[in-house]
Amino acid sequence: MAVSRRVFLGSTSGAALAAFLTAGGPLGRLPSAVAKPAGPVGPTDTAGDLAAVRSTLSGIYLAHDWLDDGTTARVEWTYQSQAPAYLAALRADGSWADVDYAATNSAANGAAWSPYRALDRMQAMAAAYANPAGPRHLDAALLAGVEKALGYWFQAGPTSVNWWETGIGIQLRLGRIGVLLYGHLAADRMSGIVGTLQSSSSGTGENAVWYAQNVVFRGLLTPDPALVTAGRDAMATAILLSTGDGIQSDLSYHQHGEQLYSAGYGRTMLTDVAQWLYVLRPTSFAFSPISVHDYTGWVLDGTRWMINGDHAEFNVFLNPAPRYASNAERVLESLELLDSAVPDQAARFDQLGKNIRLQSPDTGLTGHKYFWRSDFAAHKRPGWGVTVKMVSARTIGSEWRSSNAKNLNYLYWVPFGTTFIARRGDEYRNIFPVWDWSRLPGATNPAVVVPLNASDPYKQSTTFVGGVDNGLYGAAALDMNKYGTTARKGYFCFDDEFVALGAGITSTDPHPVVTTLNQTRRVGPVVAAGTTVAPGNTLTRTGNWAYHDGTGYAFFEPVAMTVKNATVTGSWADIATGQDPTPVTEDVFGIWLDHGTAPSGATYAYVVRPGVDQGQATAYAQHLPVRVLANSPSLQGVRHDGLGIAQLLFYAAGTAAVRDGVTLAVDRPCMVILDESGAGAPVVTVSAPQAPGVTVNVVLTVRGTVTRGAVTLPDGDRQGVSLTLGAPADDVALRRPVLTSSDHDTSVGAHFLTDGNPNTRWSSAYTDSQWAMVDLLTPQLIDGVTLRWETAYATAYTVETSADGQTWRTVHTTTTGTGGTQKLTFATHPARFVRLALTKRRTAWGYSLWGLEVHAATDLAQGKPTTASSTHAAELAPGNATDGLATTRWGSDYSDPQWLQVDLGAPTAIGTVQLHWETASARAYKLQLSNDATHWTDLHTTTTGPGGVETLPVTGTGRYLRMYGTQRNTPYGYSLFAFEVYGA
Repeated sequence: MAVSRRVFLGSTSGAALAAFLTAGGPLGRLPSAVAKPAGPVGPTDTAGDLAAVRSTLSGIYLAHDWLDDGTTARVEWTYQSQAPAYLAALRADGSWADVDYAATNSAANGAAWSPYRALDRMQAMAAAYANPAGPRHLDAALLAGVEKALGYWFQAGPTSVNWWETGIGIQLRLGRIGVLLYGHLAADRMSGIVGTLQSSSSGTGENAVWYAQNVVFRGLLTPDPALVTAGRDAMATAILLSTGDGIQSDLSYHQHGEQLYSAGYGRTMLTDVAQWLYVLRPTSFAFSPISVHDYTGWVLDGTRWMINGDHAEFNVFLNPAPRYASNAERVLESLELLDSAVPDQAARFDQLGKNIRLQSPDTGLTGHKYFWRSDFAAHKRPGWGVTVKMVSARTIGSEWRSSNAKNLNYLYWVPFGTTFIARRGDEYRNIFPVWDWSRLPGATNPAVVVPLNASDPYKQSTTFVGGVDNGLYGAAALDMNKYGTTARKGYFCFDDEFVALGAGITSTDPHPVVTTLNQTRRVGPVVAAGTTVAPGNTLTRTGNWAYHDGTGYAFFEPVAMTVKNATVTGSWADIATGQDPTPVTEDVFGIWLDHGTAPSGATYAYVVRPGVDQGQATAYAQHLPVRVLANSPSLQGVRHDGLGIAQLLFYAAGTAAVRDGVTLAVDRPCMVILDESGAGAPVVTVSAPQAPGVTVNVVLTVRGTVTRGAVTLPDGDRQGVSLTLGAPADDVALRRPVLTSSDHDTSVGAHFLTDGNPNTRWSSAYTDSQWAMVDLLTPQLIDGVTLRWETAYATAYTVETSADGQTWRTVHTTTTGTGGTQKLTFATHPARFVRLALTKRRTAWGYSLWGLEVHAATDLAQGKPTTASSTHAAELAPGNATDGLATTRWGSDYSDPQWLQVDLGAPTAIGTVQLHWETASARAYKLQLSNDATHWTDLHTTTTGPGGVETLPVTGTGRYLRMYGTQRNTPYGYSLFAFEVYGA
């Protein structure tokens, strides 16, 4: 059957899904009120809620002829419309002749597991039976066929050597069959399905979500509301921040180690959780507000940066789906569901969908974001965008999850500085079968596709890999050492262009080393240095510009460039075993620089300028607005003189000459942006991703005036974050996601509110009722906010905080706001969310803020003298609990009672105490306060201490504070990572 590759791309796609869901749903039972959820209705009728969930789920399953579960191990795509053929092929015993029920192979790496064919056909038959708009609705023969096929399945008991098939894949399919046929399937067959479904969840990342869905299925089919709740809670846990598999603190997604997987496992998590947010929202099983925030922040301030048109971040080969022209398109249906599931962000989800459908040139974002946990940079401007993918000793660049006849690893060079340049967004569509995988856009490498058995792919040992950004502009550095080849590669992004520099390119590999500027589908003429390259030709020309498909390529001096205009034929089967062998033919454009065999110290420098015609590209190359400040193995730098922005990559301590009379010096390797665009003092932004917690000293000289500054950069899961010199060190909102009621346009988007850049701002629509909310991602003890207003300020507004996104505490309110910089303080308390509710404008414009800072409370105990009743070992000293380090701890002897005491130096009003317990925590203890360390007053007493992190509000004034433990939770002593004290 021929199936359109773009079924869900037209403007009617959302309407089609909504129309189906409101048309009566599966078996004619779906109430229209369920189709567009309006919000939780409360725990009123769990039986009705279970029925509504089953019905809405079925409606989603039936909205298309196919069912895409996001996985890749199927043998064939199956369709409702082919259900009669599947039934006709079913043998008398309930088996299909072309299914090997005894197959036990793993489908973990792209292979197909034959028994899935049987389950997928059963799903299609169940859908055809349940579809009230279909010709086989309630067809008794179809139902009997499914029951017969299930009977054979349970008798044969197919199994696999891979845990995923036996623990997740089978259950997901059986669960959907059960939902589609609920109330119709024979009791013994439904019992067989329920028997396969787990009653508890395990795993990490998307694997945990898959397990959790199976728990929900069991709850829906048993039926048991407690299991539905348990499965939902397991999904909520899976979307919390993680340093392992799952969502990272920079809102990228990892799976299988420190590997960026936002477009693989992360894309499936996006689609799966979107479905459950939508389905559960109008019921008593709805996700909590904090879970909705967890998910929404990740999608909008994480994944959205990685999408340019129908191209999504590419690092893992993903099997093609016959209905979708790209990987990005596979999230479109989820965006439609999110319009209803998260209505206050519907405009942003709609805009992202328009970009993926190629109906809009932007995703709703303007700016630059470096994902410090994943060695990935994204730069966005209206009309174009570029991503840079890298790998360091801290990360894993990719993985090949398939095989092919030539035994080649087509992904080998992907993490070594590849750049994907999008203008329309379809530049790389369907190109993979015809790509020259030895010449990937942005990469510098020996021109060879490396064998699959090559040692240690996707990794390298270098640490100076990362990026610096100030929210609007950014640069990235790749210190490359792979396959006998070394290079220092820099990327510098501005408003209209990006610059790529390479230095120290040296190789011992016998293949020629090339740097590829781009390789895309060929659209329109190809021109190199004034010569039109005819189809079927690959030419080398010397000059300073080239042009193709609305993008100019410029060089700072004439170079020998090789340009390809070829028609290439290949197939998906050439790349991965088991894929479609149908020939794919595409016209391909490529442009690269040849550094020759065994180069030593070679360099390159080029500019990519999207959004121009051929004449503009020629003129641009003759009058470049950017200058190369340095391009050596020790320093790479570029300045855009028109913008007043310089970006510098110091591979070693040194000094850069920026312009006449201006130099910038640093005392260690780092990455720097020098912003001289504003009327005030220059703004310096620094990162040093190669090491945790380093201090960089900066000396800026401007015509004899010397300014010195130092910035201590973050450690832990914030290692690699960029900080602005002079910015408050206690700002816990920095680089945290922001949601707003509106953005005036993409140049004043929500993320600028917390980027730390004094030259960027957020602005709302031009109406009074607006809001902005920053998510600190984890609970923080805070005691103040700073609002840096632009001229368009609020005269009436309220500042609120919340720990759960549902219950709000007002910490400041005014109807006489005066704008400017407003520093607001309040009592220390824990919060995860800070919200501005804006109700009256001073001007006719919207509200506009240069920045919103949220200040962490000061730990009064840090660095203060600390003593204890005992110390179990020298490395467990009392001072470890007040040294400010998360990895050190105090540990007592293994007996009761024990105490830990801190001397605050003077009588101090205390409002909050936070205890960070190791596993060896206290069950019964007191917090006691004293002025003489002899006479004590109890501030807090408990006999049910839970361990973990305890945040305790207290009231008292004293010099000495101690934890006095009388009963332990373990046979070991008492052990605290941190004993923190905060003022009233």
